[in-house]
Amino acid sequence: MEGKGTALALGAMGITVILALSLITIAWKRTDIHDHMLGAVLGIILLGAALAGVFLFFTLPDNRRPVVFFLTFFVLLTLPGNVFMHARAYTSFSLNAYDLDAPGMPSPLLFLLPYIAVMALVFIRLSSWSMTFDPEPGSPPIPLQDLRQRLQTLNDGAQFPFTITPGKRPDEIIVDWKYADAAWLDLLRLHKITELTRLTIRLDESDHTARVREMQSQFGASAGVGGAGMSFYMQWGAITFYQTQRETLYGIQIENGRPVPKLSYSYTFDIREMRDPLLKLITANGWTFRCVTLPVKWLTG
Repeated sequence: MEGKGTALALGAMGITVILALSLITIAWKRTDIHDHMLGAVLGIILLGAALAGVFLFFTLPDNRRPVVFFLTFFVLLTLPGNVFMHARAYTSFSLNAYDLDAPGMPSPLLFLLPYIAVMALVFIRLSSWSMTFDPEPGSPPIPLQDLRQRLQTLNDGAQFPFTITPGKRPDEIIVDWKYADAAWLDLLRLHKITELTRLTIRLDESDHTARVREMQSQFGASAGVGGAGMSFYMQWGAITFYQTQRETLYGIQIENGRPVPKLSYSYTFDIREMRDPLLKLITANGWTFRCVTLPVKWLTG
């Protein structure tokens, strides 16, 4: 996605900075407004978002759409307070003129619910757009079955840490990476941990788009003299922009039910090691790679 989103990212950063400075100016000059410090708080939040956007802009030169997503979401999140402060500063608007509890006055939820609905729609749509990778220039799209077979050939080599299996549907591919699977004994307590990331890829030949949904799960259990415990965590439908994890577990390692002469177990996980090979293969064959939160085409694009 090299070069994509650069102009939009610069525009988003500029708008965010202008709004932030405007709110801080209101807080500084209009001390006669009862809620003037709200402008300072919102302005500082937006400036922080703009600084984070600048950091992402220069550290991720080939992928600037997340910058647009990040800043747009923060601007929309602070939009009610932004509009309120500007209305207080430059018009005669005042909530004191309205008795919100008076009979016949509409419920605040009448205005809040549409805003929440718009925010949810923008979040879902924009997050998918920010993680959309177009086909490589000059690459004609190949048939669905050919792409499916080429994806499964990634299993033939040992250079990738994941496995690829056919899904329940003819247009579905399942990619699994079990990056942590250990049992160990420390201080007379037995531990077990399993962590898995799964990508479900659905190939849509109507628009030559591979829609990717992510699932992460973690299972942990321990038992010993002090009792037993168990934990389970699952996250489905989130879009992970960047994730790197490294951990070392210390204790007597257990393999196939027996202790082995190993006093530690280390594992690493980088979402790019899982996603990038799939992304490159799909886009090199004329298809679009798109991460989605929901399997609903009209909502995620």
